[in-house]
Amino acid sequence: MRGGTLSEKPAETEENMFHIGMTQWIVGDEPLAVSCERLKRCGYNGIEFAAEPYRMDAGECRSLLEKYGLDCRSLCGIFDESRDLTADGEAGERAVQYIRDSVDFAAGVGAKIMIVVPSPVGRCVKPEGLSMERLTENAVGNVRKAADYALEKGVTLAVEAINRYETYFVNTIAKGLDFVKRVNHPAVGMMADLFHMNIEEAGLVDSLYRMRDELVHVHIADNTREAAGMGHIDFKEVLRALQRIGYEGSLTMEFMYRLSDPYSAAGISTQTGRMDRYAKQAIDDIRMTEESIQNFESEEEVR
Repeated sequence: MRGGTLSEKPAETEENMFHIGMTQWIVGDEPLAVSCERLKRCGYNGIEFAAEPYRMDAGECRSLLEKYGLDCRSLCGIFDESRDLTADGEAGERAVQYIRDSVDFAAGVGAKIMIVVPSPVGRCVKPEGLSMERLTENAVGNVRKAADYALEKGVTLAVEAINRYETYFVNTIAKGLDFVKRVNHPAVGMMADLFHMNIEEAGLVDSLYRMRDELVHVHIADNTREAAGMGHIDFKEVLRALQRIGYEGSLTMEFMYRLSDPYSAAGISTQTGRMDRYAKQAIDDIRMTEESIQNFESEEEVR
């Protein structure tokens, strides 16, 4: 294995099953201090910074983490058309260098995970003139080169499968596992994103068991892409599965306003005043689910 007011709950107690964070990129250009204050107020343990090493200062980020009593365990890579790991030549090397620079940023803020999407988010059709095998070879080679550097810095690259409406390349857990196997590198694992998995997988729990040996990170959103508890995903079964496979990493909230383009959706929830409500809804739902599981286990022990 690799409800109530905003100020009611402390960030973490010994009874919590999982460390809970929230990803930063979904709030767009909101000041980082505002994001950190919200997470502290709502009872989160940490924040997942966007992997933007050319715009963010690691020292400033560390100061804010200390001020608000949060940590950063992961970075969310932002892979648009300018950061294409399926490309060769100069374009591919640019994507590799972006990961290297992000790994340096990760080391500067204490993060041990960086999320990697092997193809640009939003490119839903395979480029003409290139076979899938060639594109895969390019991506495997580029991720392997980036992973060599990540290994030196103690950072693991977490490959994310994105649903078919947002990328043509790695869509399913099966494809993700095959990609990780081909990269074959100790600094490369896989992450589970429940929103994407809900679209692509026949069953969330079975998929979590299937990826258990490579699982290093988890993103949480309901089937609507909104906060946990606002859709139909059975988070009790998900948390039980994670507990049973021995997952010890973070649960990171990645909810947003419902738009087809996730990068366009970033920040809209904040602008419309929804982010506070979503952040509170998400952590309350997961913490109550944890409590329900723990109460059931306690009753079983008594019996």
